[in-house]
Parts: sequence; structure tokens; C-alpha cells
Amino acid sequence: MNLWTKQSKIEEVRNFESQLNPNSEFLNQNVSLSESIYPRVKEFEMANPLIVKREKEGLLPVYVEYFYSKPDSVIRYVSYDWENNRYGNYFDRKKDWELQSKKLAEYNAEYDRIKKQLTSKFGQPMEQDSQPQEVKSEDGRPSYLLRNTIWESDERFMKLNMIFGASTYRIRLYYYWK
Repeated sequence: MNLWTKQSKIEEVRNFESQLNPNSEFLNQNVSLSESIYPRVKEFEMANPLIVKREKEGLLPVYVEYFYSKPDSVIRYVSYDWENNRYGNYFDRKKDWELQSKKLAEYNAEYDRIKKQLTSKFGQPMEQDSQPQEVKSEDGRPSYLLRNTIWESDERFMKLNMIFGASTYRIRLYYYWK
């Protein structure tokens, strides 16, 4: 798994992604961060992220979002999303949800594969679950399944999670520097 884990300037990351695969697709999307995901977001003036669609390695394609601060171009938050058609139109995504909804075993296996690689690189997580947990929606929407694994140090917070259901079928790793 090719993860960028060094807090550096965005140009260094752009070069890294281009060297990984010259055929990677760089996307231009308006994406923002919330404080619930990145608690330090209000401390920085954030640019639109550098988004890279990498070629499919396992079950799902990977979209990487590198969020960086405008004045200094320093990366502040990184998200890896294993998800089909992440930035596709709603109607194409809706068709895909039915197919994805039948693949819980495959998503669990992919989650475990990614978690194993992260554990070998970053050590044992602080928190983890072994099976998806059902989350009941409070606003009348359908319930969904969720898995979470967290690594935290003095320098970095990292979370791997899986959402399965309620029109989201995704595995996400995100991390930020404290």
C-alpha cells in the first residue's frame, strides 16, 4: 500500500503520485472539511484538495484527497477512499449501490486486508472492532453497518472506517497531524 505519511508541501505529493503511476487521474472537485473530521480545520485557510484517482488494486478503486493550507502549501489532512464511482453522478451511483449492497463479505475482507497492512506499518491500534456494528439512524433513514479502527500518537491521528449501507459503501482511511 502506497501511503504518503510525511507532512510536506503539496508539490512533493503531486510528484509522488505522478511517479507512482503516470496514468493516475487528477480530479478537480470542490470538497470541504468539517470540524468533526478534522478538528483543526478552522486554524488554516484551506485550498481545494489535490484529488487523485488511482488505478484499482483490490476490490475498489482508491481516491486520495490531500488537503493543504493555502499560504504555505503544507498538507494538513489526507483521506484515502476505497469507493466505486466516488465523484460520479447520482444516477450512476444509485445503480451501483444495489450491486455493492450484496458484497458485505468482500468489503469486510478488504477492510481486514487494509487494516493488517496498516497494523504492520503503524503498530497495534488503540481501538478496533472485529465485526461491523449496526448503526440505527435517528432521522428515519435506513440503518447501516460501521467498522472503526484508530491509531493515535502525539504527532498524528489516524482512523480506518467502513460504512456499508444507507447509500454509502466505502472504506476510508484518514489522518492528520496534530
